[in-house]
Amino acid sequence: MKPAIRDGRSVALRRAAFMTMAAALAWPAAGLAQTMLQLTTGGATGSYYMIGAPMAKFANEHSKTIRVTPITSGGSVENLRRVEAGTAQLGMTSQDLMYKAWHGEKPFGKPTRNWRVIGIITPILANHVVALDASNIEAAPDLKGKIFAIGAPGSMASDQMNLFLEFTGLRGAVDARMLPHQDYPTMLLDGKVQAINRAASVPAASVEEIAVQKPISLVDLGKTLDQSGFLKKYPFYQKTVIKGGTYKGEKRDVTTFGTAGYLIAHKDVPDAVVYEFTKLAYSKDGIKHVDLAFKGANVNREHPLDGNIGPVHPGAAKFWKEIGVTYPEPTLK
Repeated sequence: MKPAIRDGRSVALRRAAFMTMAAALAWPAAGLAQTMLQLTTGGATGSYYMIGAPMAKFANEHSKTIRVTPITSGGSVENLRRVEAGTAQLGMTSQDLMYKAWHGEKPFGKPTRNWRVIGIITPILANHVVALDASNIEAAPDLKGKIFAIGAPGSMASDQMNLFLEFTGLRGAVDARMLPHQDYPTMLLDGKVQAINRAASVPAASVEEIAVQKPISLVDLGKTLDQSGFLKKYPFYQKTVIKGGTYKGEKRDVTTFGTAGYLIAHKDVPDAVVYEFTKLAYSKDGIKHVDLAFKGANVNREHPLDGNIGPVHPGAAKFWKEIGVTYPEPTLK
């Protein structure tokens, strides 16, 4: 009987801890003087954080009612999960993951629908598959038998590349690993992996960092994309060409794929709070502030919902309506 008593006490303690956490994370009333918001982004050197940090700074400097804290994370998958659970009120993700989350497809175990869209924040984030030039890895089939760091756990990069490898039949022939992406330049330069993948706007700072130290080769995925029908199967991905000369030493035009990044909010964040954040983040001065900090942003007030497939948060919708933005009905309902 004693073990049963301990088990019951343990359950009670866990339940109490959960209730305490839930109370701490409850949404503040819209009428309070200040609302604290966590904005979950990505790695400290990635596009999401490089956009989210100056965006939060601008909002904090120009609002008396909200305070935004940018939080690093594993990336788009983790961000959706955090927003879904309410442990972050704002986050950054992509349209392919919106689709998968809504329908409960991998990597999500069940329909994930507590999020709403605010607006676009990046151009297409291209999957940069990078190898050292000396490795002679130039196209997708050359990855066979190689150690390939496909992205950080919980990132958009790892999810997209894993799907690409599975669909094209390369998954079993490649030693694909999910590793912390801040270590990718060092791991590639030291020969611990033979290829890496970073989903980022073009040019990507992490790729430039590698290219100035050793000659690189961007891996062309174009032929495999076309032959496999990958983009027909998954139309929310877009083909992207990285022009030769974008990175030191790589003179070829290289074809890859990716999706744009979007800001999302938990559906229960008060409309007035999301309205205030959207109005500041997508103000002309706010956009200028982000652009000065990071040239790879696409915080776009004229076309803020291009390509969006998810339901829009009412607070954001109010702002878009005020400035005359029209957009089609979302396909996810």
